[in-house]
Amino acid sequence: MTSMYRVSNSDELAAAMGRAEPGSSILLADGVYERHEDYLLEGKEGSDTAILSIRAVNKGKATIAGESSIRIVNSAYVEVWGLNLQVERRESIVLDGSRHVRIARNRFKPRQVGAEYSLLSVVGSGSGWNRIERNEFGPKADPGPLVIFDGDGERISQHDVIEYNYFHDIGPRVANGLEAIRLGLSGISLSDGYITIQRNLFENCDGEPEIISVKSGRNTIRYNTFLNSAGQVTARHGHGNRFHHNAFIGDGVKEEMGGFRIYGNDHHISDNYMENLTLDALLIDGGNYDGGPDGYPEAPTPEELRKHWRVYRAHVVNNTIVDCRHGITLGKRIPYAPEQSVIAYNRVCGEQPTIHEYRPSPAVCIHNHKADAADIRRPAILTRAEVGPDSE
Repeated sequence: MTSMYRVSNSDELAAAMGRAEPGSSILLADGVYERHEDYLLEGKEGSDTAILSIRAVNKGKATIAGESSIRIVNSAYVEVWGLNLQVERRESIVLDGSRHVRIARNRFKPRQVGAEYSLLSVVGSGSGWNRIERNEFGPKADPGPLVIFDGDGERISQHDVIEYNYFHDIGPRVANGLEAIRLGLSGISLSDGYITIQRNLFENCDGEPEIISVKSGRNTIRYNTFLNSAGQVTARHGHGNRFHHNAFIGDGVKEEMGGFRIYGNDHHISDNYMENLTLDALLIDGGNYDGGPDGYPEAPTPEELRKHWRVYRAHVVNNTIVDCRHGITLGKRIPYAPEQSVIAYNRVCGEQPTIHEYRPSPAVCIHNHKADAADIRRPAILTRAEVGPDSE
């Protein structure tokens, strides 16, 4: 038997989350829900026909404020929908060891207080199959990545999907720790996530050099749009990630706008479009640690896991680079140049060299060529109307 809980203040919300069972609905009336203790949902194991829903009656009119996270712990088949999240100093939502949780049509707009925090964290053992869709993240000036997947110390969450979200106005810039999304940590980077980041819009994401920091394996980043964002999508750790059909559009003026920066083994970078960028459009970097062709050395130390791993077997194919300051760059870092990689059928339009090698590389470079502007067709890029809480 399902129940409906109508709540209008923070105490009622906390109590309803404690009592609600799978299949129940918790409906938040318009207003501000402010407290300094977490809202806890724990041990609620639903199913695809018995979803526990936490929803605003009117989208965007129920505001979670104060220093209070919504924590969903060891639960399955939960939905959080339509909230306005203005939490201070804490994560707005934490998924801890939970599965099949849907976070949809919320606005994450923290109150800027100078502390370090993230907006949405996915942690814990057994996490996976969660969906983060049609939310708005930003603005954010305080340090801390907006969305993080930290796993349980051994592996990252698996099979999650992040789609149709709007990330925007991140900064001012710091050296490290203000990514839009961070998939993993160096300590769990040899685990595979199978996470998909697709059809999101990133606009003015200037927080640090890595807009998306991939620190795990077998993830897919596709069909995203990056507008005037100072940074790069970076395969920082992990192996076997796929990056395809993304569009990077710059204004040609803002510094540090780039495309991809790659380390590790067996990455595929294909069918991406880059225009008017001021940093490397495609940086297949050198490394300062050689993890070997297999990529799984026996018992690497924490220090070794944090290093920039040599690239093996990158496939960089059929990308289009238009009027960028730098095109395809191989091997900036020393001492290990990319190995066994293929750079092929990429088109470069503009004055920059097609490929620049900082040091001799054994990469196979075939059929990369200069293209005429008349032969270049910009792909469709995402707009505000297609992403975020109000999108169709």
